[in-house]
Amino acid sequence: MKITTTTENISAYGGLNFISEIFNNLEFSSLIEKQLGQRPLQSEFSYLDVIKNLWMLFLAGGDCAEDIEQHLKTDFLQIPNLKVCSPDTIGRVLKSLAQSKEVHISNSGIEHQFSTHKKLNALNLDMLLKTRVLEINKYYDFDFDHQFIPCEKYDSKKSYKMKRGYFPGVSTIGKHIVHIENRNGNTNVKYKQADTLKSSYSLLESKNIKINRSRMDCGSFSKDSIDVVEKQ
Repeated sequence: MKITTTTENISAYGGLNFISEIFNNLEFSSLIEKQLGQRPLQSEFSYLDVIKNLWMLFLAGGDCAEDIEQHLKTDFLQIPNLKVCSPDTIGRVLKSLAQSKEVHISNSGIEHQFSTHKKLNALNLDMLLKTRVLEINKYYDFDFDHQFIPCEKYDSKKSYKMKRGYFPGVSTIGKHIVHIENRNGNTNVKYKQADTLKSSYSLLESKNIKINRSRMDCGSFSKDSIDVVEKQ
């Protein structure tokens, strides 16, 4: 083991410098502005700044916005072209992007809560195309499943797993998420799944991404869902 003493600033997360440079070179700013618009002129931080901070946070192993202030701020200040946001700023901007939940009442009178953020789903797909992880007019295998996420959020509801949480429907191509629709924990996987699949397929079609095969588990074994998949 070799030990070196130096007066220079050394970052434990130097690799983030390269990621920051790639982020800028790919001109994500134009994609973000196209999908999310601009924040008020008096705002110190843009949507680009907040999203870039979140990227750096998660890639540095952080779990929540407070980790920037508590553990990572010194290292982040050394990253070129990164305007370091406070946890309060990140939370406030994310809250401004939130959308009202959709409420559906089933035939049996059960309330189901959905949330699909079309702009963020489209932005995510634009980024995958910009980085050439996905390519237009190329055929891919499409996967869909629901993933229960246990949590104690104030509005989360108990699922069939007898735990409180959310139950989003997630569409993926390979390891990459291409569409998310959040659902509350009490919503079973078959309820309005056909509509979820329609939204996912429609988004991919709008970006000229072709589907070769669709793979799903038995939770998708219903006539409505099969009819939607068959059309693809």
